[in-house]
Amino acid sequence: MQLSLVMHDWRLLERIVGLTNRLGCAYTSLSVKPSDAYYHATIDFVGPPDALRRLDAQLTRLLNDEKEMCR
Repeated sequence: MQLSLVMHDWRLLERIVGLTNRLGCAYTSLSVKPSDAYYHATIDFVGPPDALRRLDAQLTRLLNDEKEMCR
């Protein structure tokens, strides 16, 4: 599973890594490129299908919350 996102706050990446470990998944590749006010990140995740499904659901919720806070 791959996730590409734009972050305003680098601490979001720490939350994503912690969530990944808690749900029994891992990341195999992590690329972060800073720009003026944002960070562009691409992360590749691996793990059992059920764990990846839970991770995807949690990441969707986390990223939606992040969008709401940045408005």
